[in-house]
Amino acid sequence: MDKVEETLVCVFDLLKNFLEGSDEIDILYQRAQRLESEADRLRRKTELEMYSGAFLPNFRGDLLGLIESLDKVANKAEYVADILALQKPEIPPEIKDLVLKQMDYSLKAFRSLKMALKYLFEEMDRVGDYVLEVERYEHEEDLVERNALRKLFEMETDKCTKLEAKELIRSIGDIADRTEDVSDRVEIVLLKRRF
Repeated sequence: MDKVEETLVCVFDLLKNFLEGSDEIDILYQRAQRLESEADRLRRKTELEMYSGAFLPNFRGDLLGLIESLDKVANKAEYVADILALQKPEIPPEIKDLVLKQMDYSLKAFRSLKMALKYLFEEMDRVGDYVLEVERYEHEEDLVERNALRKLFEMETDKCTKLEAKELIRSIGDIADRTEDVSDRVEIVLLKRRF
């Protein structure tokens, strides 16, 4: 969880720097790649430990599913970093704030997910509140994403610019969507643990 969060924070920094035209893009891009690779290594290590007997068999599958879906969040964040560092899309000034807001909501959703997972093992009664927070932040991100796309396609700019910006906007939205997918899995695990 911590390593995925670090990856998201790094990609958010990369996005801010990219939109400001900073020289730090390559450094942040390399850091994002390194963090995502570290998250992958931790995932594989955890999976090996679980397959070798950690946790009860009936709970193991649920945890492995959570870990796999968490990895998809980190993968999508790395993809956003790829778009920024490799494609260098032109983002019209009129939507820059919306794109930053999208990423902010995606990060907030993930941090709420992190709390839900923490309490899944400590105080199950608190998990539901954080799951609802994830849903709220994901919904807010959806609204901002639609607004950004609407503005983008109303602009008088070339199709290539629109399509590149659209891919970035959608990919940032996918981070929040994948976070919500993990949150849905947390809800299922919570229900199973209660019964």
